[in-house]
Amino acid sequence: MNIELPHIMLFISFFFCLSLCIYSLRFKLTPLNLTFSLLTASAAIYALGYAFELMSVNLESMLFWSKFQYIGIPFIPGLLMVFTLCYTGYGEKVTSLRSLLFFIVPFISFIARWTNQYHQLFYKNPAVFNSHMGPMLNFEPGIFYIIHIIYLVFALSYCTAVFIRYFFKTAFVYRMQTLLIMAALIVQWFTLLIYLGGIAPAHFDINPYMFTISSVFYALGIYRFSLFNIVPVARDVIFDEMNDAILVINPDSQLIDFNKRCSTLFKEINDKAIGKSVEQLFVSQPEIIDAINNFPVTGMEIALETESGKLFFKLSLNPMKIKNKTHACTIITFHNITEQRMLMQKLEKLAAIDPLTGVFNRRQFEIQAEIEMKRSIRMNTPLSVLMFDIDHFKKVNDTWGHQCGDQVLKEFAATIADNIRDVDQIGRFGGEEFIVIMPEANRKVAAAVSERLRQAIEKMVLNLGGNITGITVSIGISGRWNNENISIDSLIKYADKALYAAKQNGRNRIEIA
Repeated sequence: MNIELPHIMLFISFFFCLSLCIYSLRFKLTPLNLTFSLLTASAAIYALGYAFELMSVNLESMLFWSKFQYIGIPFIPGLLMVFTLCYTGYGEKVTSLRSLLFFIVPFISFIARWTNQYHQLFYKNPAVFNSHMGPMLNFEPGIFYIIHIIYLVFALSYCTAVFIRYFFKTAFVYRMQTLLIMAALIVQWFTLLIYLGGIAPAHFDINPYMFTISSVFYALGIYRFSLFNIVPVARDVIFDEMNDAILVINPDSQLIDFNKRCSTLFKEINDKAIGKSVEQLFVSQPEIIDAINNFPVTGMEIALETESGKLFFKLSLNPMKIKNKTHACTIITFHNITEQRMLMQKLEKLAAIDPLTGVFNRRQFEIQAEIEMKRSIRMNTPLSVLMFDIDHFKKVNDTWGHQCGDQVLKEFAATIADNIRDVDQIGRFGGEEFIVIMPEANRKVAAAVSERLRQAIEKMVLNLGGNITGITVSIGISGRWNNENISIDSLIKYADKALYAAKQNGRNRIEIA
């Protein structure tokens, strides 16, 4: 038994296909890599069996190794179609029933080849053909051999059509990976046409040799593009259906992929945007560019104006590293946190608002007043503080009850709010005491507004459980009117003293500190 170059090449093909089979099993078992393992195992059996067939010197030995090859050969078309469906996102179509249909012809071919001596329907008149390449097996094809060839042509045609269609609809980032698989199919087409066309040496099967070349393309898909780690089906089934908007950019900040939610959120993101830089895509939204270019360790929140209103997003960037590459791409996720933000705003409002009157509570008022005081000092503008106290409020509670007292407080606060400027801030300071801060209001303006408010309160008509009554208010005024450097606490104390003076001097009046 002489081992020559053609035999060595077949052994190389065998070991290469077997290595791919074993390597693919290292990953989590899925229909995709299980099918790929069986496909490469079938190709390995084919190559090994044909190597020993060519090395055989008699007909009996050749027929045995020819039969051995058909442990793998008949199943290659069916496995190729299942692999194609799994890769392109139609794995759910590979049900038990459909799998049975895919492998009806392969099983018939397998059984027909292994029982050929009883019926001669797969091949007949086997003989040894002595060529310049050595002894080769020669036979006349039978009906089942022809059916096997037709099925192989059908499988290659089907897979090619599916991959071509898939290539044009898949994302740019996956097209090179898909091209490698298509290149493997082209090699198999080329090999089959040479074999069927009689271009190859007579009775010489070049298919197992060419499986080495097609396996190279599969190997590139595995090692270079992580075929079993980054599979387009994951994108189509999961990536496109995610609620979060997702962009994928390369190390040069160019767009290479996006999902449907992203194209809905940003009009600039479409198929024509592939290859454009982040700066080009978001030229009208510089806050996004700044967020991406100056991204911190933790997530960043941004607000975007959309057709449906203002939306809030948490922006996250995740650099992706693929085996043997330092930085393959960066995934940018826009997670919609509008509901959470609105809820937080409601909670913040509840924490800042007096629940009875709907104006600021004392704590929030002091925060706002401090802000206005700092602005007044910085801008060198006047500021006034008005302190209110409802006269004889205890009598309201004692006469008509606390529910009527609450009604008085509500209407009192609403009357003040309706008669001050939008820039003025009102708060409930405690009990029946209220306070107003008036930015850019001098002594004269504060006195005029206070008098208008006193009169508005005096004219109020209150229906307290069928009893018509009215109330009056005492007001104390203080302010930063002469550019003095004073604290807001001091102004409130001065306003409180002026309020006390107003009550001492007969109520229903204003006093200025």
